[in-house]
Amino acid sequence: MTITKKHKYSGFLAFAIALLLLVETVTDVKIVRAETTNSETPPTSQPTVESTAIPTATAPPLPSPTPKPTPASTQKPHVKRLKKVSGVKLSRYATGQIKVTWNKSKKAKYYRVYYSKRRTGKYRLAGAVKNTQFIVKRLKNNLTYYFYVQACVKKKKVSASDSPISKKVHIKTKTFQRKTIFAGDSICQGIGYPGWAYPYMSIKGKKKVIAYRGLNTVTFHTKRIFRGKTGLQKLIAEKPYRVYMMLGMNEIHYRKASSIIAEYKSMIKAIKQACPNTDIVLCSISPVTRAERARHPGCWQIPVFNKKLKVLAKRIGCRYFDYTAFLKDSGGYLKAQYAEGDGYHWKSSAYATFAKVVSKYDKKLDR
Repeated sequence: MTITKKHKYSGFLAFAIALLLLVETVTDVKIVRAETTNSETPPTSQPTVESTAIPTATAPPLPSPTPKPTPASTQKPHVKRLKKVSGVKLSRYATGQIKVTWNKSKKAKYYRVYYSKRRTGKYRLAGAVKNTQFIVKRLKNNLTYYFYVQACVKKKKVSASDSPISKKVHIKTKTFQRKTIFAGDSICQGIGYPGWAYPYMSIKGKKKVIAYRGLNTVTFHTKRIFRGKTGLQKLIAEKPYRVYMMLGMNEIHYRKASSIIAEYKSMIKAIKQACPNTDIVLCSISPVTRAERARHPGCWQIPVFNKKLKVLAKRIGCRYFDYTAFLKDSGGYLKAQYAEGDGYHWKSSAYATFAKVVSKYDKKLDR
């Protein structure tokens, strides 16, 4: 085939253009690579400039995890027990009946009384009470019984707070008739006069008066007018279940109330030592008439003495009995309807009322 000159030059020109384009492409690639290298590696001749740290945002604190509830302990909480009952005493109340007394225990609501025929045997519950005494009945005669008392917060249901049992005490039952004594001066003496007080008195057992006109808190334990014995000696020899002391009227008009109280305290101490099971009741002094108060100004001490006697009774573990409400008029003086001519002795009608008042009080003491 014959190739023309025009076609020959056209092919050469196309080849040259293609070659030129190829060279340019290669050159561009090298330039791009050089620029990239220069941008990644800074020249060592230029100083390094510290860049200012850009503050970063602080992440909010994460909420603390909620603690899981601790499961309740299966161990029972510690319960404080009541204190042990002290001062447990026994006395014969009647044949087959024993009276149990004890000291009051702080925070105790009830007291349970237990008894047994053997010290180490099985104890039975006799009863539960709120006060500090209990009469155990239906016991066999001529047998020894053992007792203890327990303080508690519930009447019958046993709880962890119940006190330890008290000291065990024992007594032998015997044929017994309770004896109540009224001891004092001439006002007290009138209680024993036939038909004056006893017919109206419902106190159980035997009743006896140890009194004489003119006696006071001194002469009651110094004058031997009871078959060679003093009033105090006679009283102790009787070993009564209960005694009502009625002294002070014959000395209140001339002696200080505090001196009379001191004598009373000495006598009560002697009775307690000789007859520890005797229940002692200190009676207030009776009021006097307005006229008697005028004749003996010292009688103004009567209310003062009665208050001091009440304090003494509580302090030495006795009882105080103020029976005088029925005797007083609106001014606190002895009512004319009950007063004898001397202004302080009682008429028989006063003894009848006194018998009812003291009987009601006596019954209350044994509940």
